[in-house]
Amino acid sequence: MGEKEPPPSPTPHRRLLLMQVLLGVVANMGGLSAGANLGFSAVALPQMRHPNSTLTVTAEEASWIAGVAALATPVGCLLSGWLLDRLGRRPALLWQNVPALLGWLMLALPLDELLGFGNGLGLVYGGRILTGLATGMGSVPGTVYVAEVGLKELRGMLVTWTSIAISLGIVVVYVIGAVLPSWRLVAAVCAVFPLLTLVLVYAVAVESPVWLLGRGRVAEARAALARTRLARSPAEADDELAALLRERPPPPPRAAGGKAPTGIRGVLRDLRRPECWKPLLIMNAFFLFQQLSGVFVVIFYAVDMVVEAGVAADPYLVAVMIGLARLLVTFVTGFLSNKVGRRPLAIISGAGMTVCMMALATHLLLQSGSAAGDLLQPRPWLPAAALVTFILASTLGFLTLPWAMIGEVFPVRFRGVAGGFTTCSAYLYSFAVVKAHPGASHALERHGVFFFYGVMALLGTLFVVLVLPETQGRSLSDVEEYFKGRRGRRQGDVDADTEAAARLQPEKISTELKSMNGVIPPKT
Repeated sequence: MGEKEPPPSPTPHRRLLLMQVLLGVVANMGGLSAGANLGFSAVALPQMRHPNSTLTVTAEEASWIAGVAALATPVGCLLSGWLLDRLGRRPALLWQNVPALLGWLMLALPLDELLGFGNGLGLVYGGRILTGLATGMGSVPGTVYVAEVGLKELRGMLVTWTSIAISLGIVVVYVIGAVLPSWRLVAAVCAVFPLLTLVLVYAVAVESPVWLLGRGRVAEARAALARTRLARSPAEADDELAALLRERPPPPPRAAGGKAPTGIRGVLRDLRRPECWKPLLIMNAFFLFQQLSGVFVVIFYAVDMVVEAGVAADPYLVAVMIGLARLLVTFVTGFLSNKVGRRPLAIISGAGMTVCMMALATHLLLQSGSAAGDLLQPRPWLPAAALVTFILASTLGFLTLPWAMIGEVFPVRFRGVAGGFTTCSAYLYSFAVVKAHPGASHALERHGVFFFYGVMALLGTLFVVLVLPETQGRSLSDVEEYFKGRRGRRQGDVDADTEAAARLQPEKISTELKSMNGVIPPKT
C-alpha cells in the first residue's frame, strides 16, 4: 500500500505518433547518403584542383566526376521501381544501401596507391557511379513507404522527410568537407550512413500493408498494419484493414487465357488509364522545370557558383550556410505542406526563385562593365543574399514537393514503375543540366546562365498554377479518382465486370477478416 505507483505509460495516441516518427525516420535515412552524394563534388573538386592534391584533375575530368553520379542515378531509379513492385517496399529500403556502402569505400580507400596501378581516377569514377546508383535506388522507396504506412493526418509531413534527409546529408558533407583536409576522409565518414541505415531498416521496418494487400496477402497485411499501429493484437487493426480492403483497386482485366498481363504488357495496359498517364506526365514536367531552373546545379557546384556569383566571402563557408538554410526550410516545408497544401507552397517557391535569379543576373550584367554596375560594387552582400534566398525559395517547393508527391499521385499497382521512371527522368535532366553548366557559363556568360534559370523558374511557376493538382487532405484513393476525371463513378464509365470487382461488399470483407487467426506471423 505504501509503495509508489509506476508513472502512467504514454497514451496510445502519443505512442502511435512516436511509432510513426520512428518509421518515417528509419525509412528515409537512405537520404543521408543520397544527399552526401549530391554535395560531395562541391567539396571534393576544389580539393582535387589544388596544386598539392595527390589526385589532380582537368576541368573536363572534374565535370565528369560531378556528372557521372547523376548519369548513374537514373539506372538506380529504374532498378528501384522493379524492387518496389516485385520484392516489396522493405527489400527496396534495404538494397539501396549496398552500392552506397561499396561506392563510398571505393572513394575513401586509396586502392590505387595500395595496389600500385593508375592514378586513381578510374576508382573515383567507379565510386561515384555506385553512389549515384544508390541515390537513384533511394529516391522513391522512402516516400512510397511512409505514404503507405503513415496515418492520413501525418502523410503530408512524412512524405517530405526524404527531402529533409537529403538536405541533412548535403549539410553534413559540406561541413566535414570544410573541416577535414582530405576528400577521402569525407568519403570515409559518408560510408557510415548506408551501414547504419541497413541495420536500422532491418531491425525496425515491416513490409507495407498496402503492398501486401495488392499481392493478395491479406493475413500478412493485417499483421504488418497491427505493428505499425502498435495494436496489441491483429484484430485491433481490423477497422482500418477493412477500409483498406474497400479502397483496394479492382483486379486488372484478364487476357483471353485468363491471366492478367504482367511486365511490359501490364505497364502498357496501365498507361491507357488516365489515373496512370496523367500523373506521369504532370510529375515528369514538374521535375523538368525543377532541373532547368538550376536547383541541382547550385547543389553540385555550390562552391564554384559562390565564386561565379561574385560573393565576397569564403566560398566553403557560404556553401555550408546554403546547406543549413536548405535544411531549415525543408523542415518548415514539411510542417507547412501538412497545413496549407502543395500548390500554394509551389507557387510561392517558383515566384521567389524567379525574382532571385533575375536579380542576380541583372546584378552581374550591370557589374560586367557599365557605369550603373559601379554603383553596385559597394554592395557585396547582394549576390550572396540572392543565392541564399534562391535556395530558401526552391526548398520551399520546387526542390522538395516533386519528390514528396511521387508517393501520392500514382495508383498502387503502378507506383513502383511510375516512381522509378519519373525519378529516372529527373536525374537524366539533372545530368544534362549539370554537365552543360560549365559550357553554358562560358557561352552565355555568368549573367546569361542566371537569366536562363530565372526564365525556367517563371515557366515552372505558371505550370504549377495551371496544371499541378492539390493532394493534401485527400486519401490515396481520392487522388486516383481525381485523375480519372470524376468525383465518383458515372454509369457507363467502366464495364460491368470491372464495376462489380471494384465493389467489395461488407460481408466479403468480414469473411476475410474472420478467416484469420490472432497470431502475428514473423516479420515480412
